[in-house]
Amino acid sequence: MGRTKRPDGSQTPRGHPNLSQTGPMDGYLTSSAGASHEAAEFNMADSPALSPASDTGGPSLADISADIRALAASMVTKEDLKALSDTLHAVIRTEVTAIKADIATQACRLQAMEASVQSTTAQAETTNLAITRQGNMLLALRRQAEDLDNRGRRSNIRIRGLPESAGEEDVEATLQTLFREILGTEAPETIEFDRAHRANRARAADNTPRDIVCCLHTYKLKERIMTKARLRPTWRFRDAEIALYQDLSPLTLEARRALRPITALLRERGIPYKWGFPFMLQARHNNEWTQLRWPEEVPRFLQRLNLPPTEVINWILGPVDPRQGPQTPRQQRQRRDATPRRPPARRQLAPTEPEE
Repeated sequence: MGRTKRPDGSQTPRGHPNLSQTGPMDGYLTSSAGASHEAAEFNMADSPALSPASDTGGPSLADISADIRALAASMVTKEDLKALSDTLHAVIRTEVTAIKADIATQACRLQAMEASVQSTTAQAETTNLAITRQGNMLLALRRQAEDLDNRGRRSNIRIRGLPESAGEEDVEATLQTLFREILGTEAPETIEFDRAHRANRARAADNTPRDIVCCLHTYKLKERIMTKARLRPTWRFRDAEIALYQDLSPLTLEARRALRPITALLRERGIPYKWGFPFMLQARHNNEWTQLRWPEEVPRFLQRLNLPPTEVINWILGPVDPRQGPQTPRQQRQRRDATPRRPPARRQLAPTEPEE
């Protein structure tokens, strides 16, 4: 279907239907004369002429070009980036060189320290072995010295409880009478002494009599006296209770004193025991003898005898607590007067344990 044509009578001329009226766009559509006429009619002033550069109201082209040139001048160039990169490379290279030198120095020091540690470790191991060897040698020497001391006392008897006289006393005559009473009819005609004296220590404040130590001329006679003396715990002599013991080394007495807890357990359980030389404690259980020689053997000794664990002081090295360390002999105070005195004894004899 085509478009329906209007009849000729109904067509209107093209253009604005009301040509006598003016609109807001007439100033742009009409000629300059019409525009002047309309402007005069409305009493309006002419607008200023616009230049080609300011027809949009923005900056001029010259200003924009100047800004572009200034911006291009302020931008970082390739040469600037290369210079900055070279500077950074130089700084990093310097720092890395210093770090490498420091690492090399530390590596040398570390190698020297490792070599020193290895040398020190080897020396320490050698020293520990030498100390262990010397410790074993010292223990062997101590044991040998203790045994020699006890062997030198084999013919000695220690008498405890015999009152002291106020003046000079004849110790040998007193012992002659005592031993004859102990031996009875088995006493020899003469009892020879190599020496007999009181213990070389000061008298006690409570007037407790000092022990008498005597050395008989023959070991057989000494054993005969001690065999008879062991039949009784004490002997009555001159209105005093006395006891006879084997004279022992102070080291042996210290060891026996340290083993008192074990000997108390043995007596409580009815286990027979005896002392041996060189120093040892022997106990019989199930018809077998068990020996104790060193402090390290205490746990095994108690286990074999079915005894409970018991704490025992190390009689060789001394107690662990330094406050209970080995007692040093007290220094005797020098008297201020000029009274003559006997020279000090070469060695102080400790009292014997009543373990015989």
